[in-house]
Formats: sequence, C-alpha cells, structure tokens
Amino acid sequence: MKDFIEKLPMDIILQIILYTYNVQNKELLNDIVSYKETHSLLSELYYNYWIVYAQEEPEQDRNWLINDIIGYANNDIGTLYGYVDKFYTIFKRNIFLKTEKAIDKYVKKLNKNNVNTEINIFLGLLQANEREEFINSVKGGLIFI
Repeated sequence: MKDFIEKLPMDIILQIILYTYNVQNKELLNDIVSYKETHSLLSELYYNYWIVYAQEEPEQDRNWLINDIIGYANNDIGTLYGYVDKFYTIFKRNIFLKTEKAIDKYVKKLNKNNVNTEINIFLGLLQANEREEFINSVKGGLIFI
C-alpha cells in the first residue's frame, strides 16, 4: 500500500489527507463498532455450536447463520411464503432499493453469492438495536449440552 501511495501525485495525496482530519459522525462510528462486534460474536457462537458441538461439515455454521438472520428479518416466517414488511423495511435502508420488486430481485441475486457476502450485507443493513435483539434470540436458541 505504501508503494502505491508513493506513486500518487502530491495533489491527490493532499486531498486524501484532508479526509483524515474530518471528524466522523459518532452514530456512524458506533454502528461500525456494533457491526464488527456482532459479526465476531455471531461467527464464534455459530462456529462453536455447529462445527465444534454439533460436528457439522465446514461452512454449515455460516449457512445456519444466514438462515437465522433471514428468519429474524422475516419475523421467523419461512421465505417460501414471501417476505414480510419488516424484511422490506430492512432492505429499503439500501439507498438503491426502494421498491419491493427491486428488493425481491436483489435478494434472489444475493442468494447466488458467497454465504459470507450475504451475512455481511444482512448484518450491515440491520440497525445496532436489531443486531442486539438478534444476538439475544440466538443466545436463547443455541443451547450447549
């Protein structure tokens, strides 16, 4: 990275440096921290339960995690029956998705991506309080014997 930056013209470097001095929105910074902590905690919980405890095949922890996040977003109603208002409300936080039809199309395409990408997008669209609510629901459901 250092080599790349050194190749940049000085006027570009000076423009980049200006952004490093800007105070960032506290709410945004808290959301980033919430996302990171939630992602780490959920990854650990699901790995410990599905891979270590249940001895499932690798990646099954990730598959169960995205399944449960989608379930949470859809009020625990199977997506076979369609999406509920809560699900659409969450996805409308993406500034490019304003209609249910656009969201349906996006989610269908998203399902073809890597499961880690899906997890990142869903967790990123949840608000901090929703992430906390989801964590609490998960802690009650993943019981270690």
